Amino acid sequence: MYTIVIFIICIGVLIFVHELGHFIAARLNGIKVEKFSLGFGPKIIGKKIGDTEYQISALPLGGYVKMLGGEIGDDESLETVGEKAWEKEGEEDGRFVSKSVLGRITVVLSGPLMNIILAFILMPLVFFIGVNLPSYLEEKPVVGWVEKDSPAMSGGFQVGDKILKIDNKSVSDWDEAITILATHPELGMKVEIERSGEVKELPLEKDKESKYSGPGYSGLLPEMAAIVGRVNKGYPAEKAGLKTGDRIIEIDGSPVVSWYQVSAHIRSHAGKDIELEVKRGQQEIKAKVRPVKDEAAGYGIIGIVNRQETVTQKFDVMESIEHGMMRSIELTKLTFDVLKRLVSLNLSIESLGGPIMIAKLTGEAAQSGVSDLLAFMAFMSLQLGILNLLPIPVLDGGWVVFLIIEKIKGSPLSKRAMEVTQTVGFALLITLIVIVSYNDIMRVFR
Repeated sequence: MYTIVIFIICIGVLIFVHELGHFIAARLNGIKVEKFSLGFGPKIIGKKIGDTEYQISALPLGGYVKMLGGEIGDDESLETVGEKAWEKEGEEDGRFVSKSVLGRITVVLSGPLMNIILAFILMPLVFFIGVNLPSYLEEKPVVGWVEKDSPAMSGGFQVGDKILKIDNKSVSDWDEAITILATHPELGMKVEIERSGEVKELPLEKDKESKYSGPGYSGLLPEMAAIVGRVNKGYPAEKAGLKTGDRIIEIDGSPVVSWYQVSAHIRSHAGKDIELEVKRGQQEIKAKVRPVKDEAAGYGIIGIVNRQETVTQKFDVMESIEHGMMRSIELTKLTFDVLKRLVSLNLSIESLGGPIMIAKLTGEAAQSGVSDLLAFMAFMSLQLGILNLLPIPVLDGGWVVFLIIEKIKGSPLSKRAMEVTQTVGFALLITLIVIVSYNDIMRVFR
């Protein structure tokens, strides 16, 4: 119940901000707003103030702003579409269709823009309140693991190497080392390390043939003990009897020195039995487990998460703004990257989640603290804004396309053309909703 309540509140805030953008832009353009609704369906409560009726409706997953001569919202009707297309400009000043194309585009884009602005406001607030960061970021940059087939392995790095300089810049902890590596996606740099009391300089070149040669990825990882922090219900690890706090000391007969070693072995053994030896208190227990393939990621998993010590770090106002802006930009790039991979069929649609998954993640974020909840809301608001800009009929981006065509033609699209495109867009949206809901249900059963 707690998760549902938090989910409805968070979604309500994001929808309110979105529709508020449409509402403010409409009023600034002299358009009369007849109704401002949070939710769809039957009205639960409402009050009319001036020309506008403000209401809360029964179905919380959406909202709309009904304007004189047209609606902007997720429940845009074909009847309204036809009215927009056939209404003559100048018939009434307060009508949506009587405004210039630029004015109407402003109204349409203001909803997604408000969601994007909200994300860029919330994210700095997250850093100001305080964020939980891995404690290893404050530790000396001693290499705990070298990823196989990575630029670091090609450069000759070894576990135990202490990083002194990267690209002639001194580093004192993992935070500085990771920042330099992440902001130099081209790599191609020299790293000064200390090994057994001897100082060496090793190359860190980007390996174009390696599957790990993504932007800023080196393959250098900090030390991380192979201790189970959480066992997910319904997965092979739970069935094999693994428990939180277990220290994995051996995997398929090989001694374990790092969590990354365990992770890499599990990922590469989907559908194959592996044997784990764990230390639980004073006991040493052996367990046989068969990783299942994560269809979205394409590798084996058994449903365990490592235990990672964290520290809460707070930032002053200027630092919070800087970190918040950088994080928002990173999330924006990530969202576009996922969309690109979906369109190019390089990412399975099974990786997408729907309302059930979003509600679950919202509840988990809320239980983690205010900071995590605000960060999740910022991410959701950013995605809502960006996705609404896609040029798909029934989304705000689709309306912008209609208006641009109207500007080029000198007249609106025909009623028939708009009905067809709206129907196709609506069908695509419903299909997507069905797919992501099915994904959610299957995750629950798994």
